[in-house]
Amino acid sequence: MDKYVDNGFKFNTRECANHMKTNNSGVWVKVADGVDFFGVIEEILELEYSSWPRKKFVLFRCNWFDPTPKRGTRVLKDSNIIEVKHMLRYAAYDPFVIAHNVKQVYYVPYPLRPDKSDWWVVIKTKPIGRVEVENDLPAAFQNDDIAHANQIVNPELETELKHAEHILEEIDIEEVNEVLEENDEIDECETTDEEEWSDKEESDEN
Repeated sequence: MDKYVDNGFKFNTRECANHMKTNNSGVWVKVADGVDFFGVIEEILELEYSSWPRKKFVLFRCNWFDPTPKRGTRVLKDSNIIEVKHMLRYAAYDPFVIAHNVKQVYYVPYPLRPDKSDWWVVIKTKPIGRVEVENDLPAAFQNDDIAHANQIVNPELETELKHAEHILEEIDIEEVNEVLEENDEIDECETTDEEEWSDKEESDEN
């Protein structure tokens, strides 16, 4: 295949992009040691395992630029620009990457800088229909120290609450609710009586 959509990006192979107005063949992936790899998709491969359960995933065969800092890739911190030297290639043979792990970029040359004809500027694109949020919060680490609370129980109360023959009493939740409602009504009546008594005292004083 020469086209594939993943993570909100529309990817094309380099050959397919040559016949289109848009260029979607640039890819960017960050490896474990923090090195950024920039390249171009040469081929899109779909692999499917016939055994159960059947699984399918997509690989990109890429042509990687040299990721060596300052020689093949450099970052201009003052202007926040990333450049790749498009004439240099990654020396090791490691062309394949899982499509789900890459992001999309495109490369722009310097039109009015003959001294920078070997360098392309990396432009990172945004996924369609998605919002990317950078997580700047510090990582949370689990504390293996467990605090043990000392359980304080009144022996006399514990003895009173236990049945002599260890019989558990079943509680009817409806009866409990009725008792609570009756207590609420009694409290309301007492509050009303207190307010009436206070009003009567004020009237007597006046």
